[in-house]
Parts: sequence; structure tokens; C-alpha cells
Amino acid sequence: MKVLFSCVGTTDPIRGMHDGAMLHIMRHYRPDAVVMYVSPEMKAHDAKDNRYALAFESIQQRYPDYHPEIHRIDGDAVDVSEFDSFYEPFQKIVKDWSAQYPDAEILLNLSSGSTQMKMTMALLAMDLRYRTKGIQVKNFEQRSGTSERSSEDNYDIHAEIELNEDDDDASPNRCSEPDLFLIRRNEERQRVKAMLDQYDYKALEAMRDAIPADCRKLVRHLAHRSDYDFAQAEQLAENLPVPFCLFPMRPCKSWATKRAYREESEYLLCLELMQKTGALTNFVLRLNPLVLRLQQAYLKQICSFDCGQITIRKGSHVLISRDKIRALHPALETYLDQHFNIFRDNTDISIVFCNALLAYLGKADTEEGRLFTALEKLNQSQRNAAAHTLNNTTEQDIYDLIGFGSKKLVEKLEALIQEIYADLCDPKLFRIYDTCNEYIYQRL
Repeated sequence: MKVLFSCVGTTDPIRGMHDGAMLHIMRHYRPDAVVMYVSPEMKAHDAKDNRYALAFESIQQRYPDYHPEIHRIDGDAVDVSEFDSFYEPFQKIVKDWSAQYPDAEILLNLSSGSTQMKMTMALLAMDLRYRTKGIQVKNFEQRSGTSERSSEDNYDIHAEIELNEDDDDASPNRCSEPDLFLIRRNEERQRVKAMLDQYDYKALEAMRDAIPADCRKLVRHLAHRSDYDFAQAEQLAENLPVPFCLFPMRPCKSWATKRAYREESEYLLCLELMQKTGALTNFVLRLNPLVLRLQQAYLKQICSFDCGQITIRKGSHVLISRDKIRALHPALETYLDQHFNIFRDNTDISIVFCNALLAYLGKADTEEGRLFTALEKLNQSQRNAAAHTLNNTTEQDIYDLIGFGSKKLVEKLEALIQEIYADLCDPKLFRIYDTCNEYIYQRL
């Protein structure tokens, strides 16, 4: 859909037997709707001869299959040289039409009206929040116009229509789209795309005026979601008009399982953004709690071993209970004492302990067991290095320790979540940030 927003001046609707800018844009762009802003001065001229309605009627007769909606706005700005009189009302017009028709392209007539009106249209043509395009129409004389203006007392709209040379199919198209506006809009687009490519949604949120209006709430959602502010992200996701599900997931009857899956999968998504943007030190440091959660979920869902049966909770700590192990799994107590050379009671459950459980259950040599072993090694080595040195974790560090890079590690963790939560996990979730980025790219 195309909407033309146009002021009318002393060259409209027809002057010197040629289209004024508004009529010429209609002729060559065929907008579905025309929003015409008429100042009190132009309204007075129109009252004498009904010039605008006659001009619209003439172009519809010339093109019988063309029937645009005409929306007239009678302005109240008497002094059309006052810039501040136009910016807010013109912006509101563009904003309202953009909200009503988000996919519409709004054509802005840069050649009609006072200088201040044209300047306002030019600013709106460069505003990335809206799908606008500035259209300039060259004077048919290719210089400052010498023919009488439509504000003259002897202006004859009927003669202008009858003798309009632009009705000839061979007449030139005098419309152009100034490169300056395209360059400025493309620069703004590139700034936004750079932020999207870096998944820097907080910075993007601060560039609010550069974001299309129908994407701002989505950007706010992503800013909170990428910061693991899940409650706020979920609230912002309500009624977001995007053509895809922001939280793709299969149906689940167990609220506890659903909550665990969402917490772990969303945390992994945050880690994935760190990996993609090269924040590998933070990536490794923040990996530990997820690994521990996934180990316990794997033990429960795949190995049918509930760590909750052998632990006790004290405040925020989950502690291993020798008494519970002895009562439920006496052979396990013996194994753990051998494995750890007497393991300590009432210590925090850890990656090392869960890996011992996996070994006891015969899972150490499975693909998942080897992954957890690699993660234990990464955790011990890189967490110690990050905590006690000034060095950052590099891609080579990760590869040297576990035999594959950070991207492959994220892929393995995604596959692990899909295995643990096979009934719940929709793989589309792991592309949700890229899906959102692609959607915002399109809206630009």
C-alpha cells in the first residue's frame, strides 16, 4: 500500500498547463490514499473554484481504474513561514497512518507548500521510525517558474485541466527520489543493523527514535530477555504483533518441568549471545550454573536418578546428604568414598559430584557423559584462570581444553536440552534472536 502525504501550494493542483507536484506524484506513483494538507490561504482559493476536487476528478477520468481515497486536512496555521507550526501535526499524521497501516509506504511531497512545509517533509523523509520516501517533482520549465501561480485572481482551473500537457502519455516523469534522503536513511539503517548484528539490544533501545514504531516493544522485550530478565521479557511479549512465536514450545502438563525447561533454555540463549559476540570470559564464567542444572536434569529425565532424594536444602544451598545416600543407595556411598577417597558430607552439589554419579550409572562414556567431563575440565581450568589472572578466555583456550570451540559447545548444549526435554523443546527457540533480528531488518 502507498499513501501520499502532500501539502498544496501555489503550483497546485495544475499550473502553466502542467501538473503541480501533488497531481504529478499521483499520476506516476498511483498511491492508494492521498492525505492533503490545506492551509487557510489555499482553502480560500479552493472555495472559489473547487480546484482540488476537479483535479482529482480529472485524473480519475484519465485513468479509469485508479480510485484513490482522498483525505483532506484543513490546517489552521495562518503563518505558513513558521516552522514550529508544522512539525508536530505533520509527524502525527505520518505516525497515525503508520500505525493504521504498518506495511504502507508513505510518500512525502517535497515540492509543494511553503519552504517550512517542505523542510518538515524533508525531516520526516529521513526519519527511520517510519516507512517514508521523499518525492521531489522538478518544475516543468526546468528553472524557477514564470507561469502564473494558482493563487492569481485570473487562475482558471477548467482551462488548466483541459490543456494539461501531462495528460499526454509521452510527457516526461518529473518525479525523483533525492539521493540525500536515501543516503541518510541508509546510514541510520546501518547503525541499527550494526546493533542487531551485535545483539546489543540495550544500545538499540536507547536509539528509540531510529527504530520503527512497530518494533520498539520487541526491542525492549529483547533487551530484557538477553539480560535474563525473564519476567519482564515475558510481560512485554504479550500481544506483540509479530508473525512468529517468541517462546516456541510444545505443550506440557507439568508446570515444574515446563519452568525448569524455560529457565535452562533461556539461560543458554543468553550464553549463546555471549559466544556470538566474543565475550568468552563471561561465557565460561556463567556456564557453571547451567551445566549443574543440566546434569541434574539429565540424571532425572534420562537416567531416572533424582538428585533431590540424596540432597537437602539449606537456604540457597543444595547439600549432599550421606545419610540419604546410605539409606537409598548404599552401593553408591561405597563408590563415592572410593572415587573421592572419602567424600565429604553436607557439601554443595557440584559438577564434579554429578559427573561421579554419571560414572556410577555407566554414562561416563556416552556422548553426554564426555560432554559433561569436558565441561568439568573447562570449568575448573578457565574459572580458576579468570578468577586469578588478568587474562581473557580465548577461543584457542577453549579448543585446547575440550577439543572443540565455543560455537560447537553451544550446539552440543542445545542438543542436550533437546534430548532432556524431548517432549517440550521446539528447536526454533534456539534461533529466536536471529528470527527477531531478521524481522526488524525487514521492518527497516
